[in-house]
Amino acid sequence: MKFGDVIGNADVKKALVRMADSGRVPHAMIFHENEGCGALALAVAFLQYLNCKSSGDGDSCGTCPVCNQISKLIHPDIHFVFPVAGEKVTSDNFLTQWRELFARNPYFMENELYEALGIEKKASNIAVAEAKNILNALSLSSFSEGYRAVIIWLPEKMQTEAANRLLKIVEEPSEKTLFMFITHSPERVLKTISSRCQLIRVLPATKEEIAAALPALAGVDGEAAAYAAEFASGSVGEALRSLSEKDGNVLMMDMFTSLMDGLLSRDLSAVLDCADEMSALDSREKQKAFCKFAGECIRKIYMLKSGMVRLSGIRPDEMAFYEEAAAGCGDEFCARASSAFSKAHNMIVRNVNQKIVFTNLVDRLFVSVR
Repeated sequence: MKFGDVIGNADVKKALVRMADSGRVPHAMIFHENEGCGALALAVAFLQYLNCKSSGDGDSCGTCPVCNQISKLIHPDIHFVFPVAGEKVTSDNFLTQWRELFARNPYFMENELYEALGIEKKASNIAVAEAKNILNALSLSSFSEGYRAVIIWLPEKMQTEAANRLLKIVEEPSEKTLFMFITHSPERVLKTISSRCQLIRVLPATKEEIAAALPALAGVDGEAAAYAAEFASGSVGEALRSLSEKDGNVLMMDMFTSLMDGLLSRDLSAVLDCADEMSALDSREKQKAFCKFAGECIRKIYMLKSGMVRLSGIRPDEMAFYEEAAAGCGDEFCARASSAFSKAHNMIVRNVNQKIVFTNLVDRLFVSVR
């Protein structure tokens, strides 16, 4: 994975190259991205540039043995940690699936990882066992003369005890040892970890950058690529998912449409039926995905109510629905609804009973719509 292979973020790439060329590389970094915007790909490209013996012109060569090992995520001095299910299960048990998913799509979304690992119906976290593994791995001598690194994907899902065990080594690692955290929610990362890291903001890609890359990434024509890029909110991962999961997106849009129809017609029975439908989704990841999807729909309604039609990102075939929703709901509905879906998402993350979560959600929406 070369810098040239990563979509967008030209300024971030230049900053990382300057770090490497100057030798002033922070020992701990947090890459903050909106989901699917390429932070993992950037981190891998950065490590490849740092360790490549033939790097030049602001990028690694991409062909030497070191580059091949890093791009395939098999370099012995680079360790990966990500949320898994079970207290005694670690990322090492799933490295094959992790590598295969990255090879297919380096912009993968959180739910896509859990599906690849076969844990989409289970609660996931980064447990104490992971911290023990990291400490054991870093206690050994490195295999090469270059940088070694620990990449922790979604540190916001790290248990407090696991984070506490890592504090000292994150603050004072051995020479040429890097910690790279990739987060979608930096506010949820423990302050004891984030305060020891340099923050790097990975920005969403432009529509043009995504549209230009999708034909090669997804094997679609230019028209389909432009359409997916238009509604991806700068996330390459979201664009790829929309192309591969059209049926899932249609299902979520149908659920949201039914919910809004019930709210606007003041039909409490229909709204409660929607709550049952949400809680019946067959995994917590799908329930969380629906909350995010609905939150984006609420944003579009708000944009219409604010007269920002061109910035709303609404598809032409959905415009009539959104216009009716914007006209029918009160001025404060969008803010309250956005807060309600965010709270529901957080409650699902904490394993609160789904039936209670979604019943409470629709109740709050019902009293807020007018």
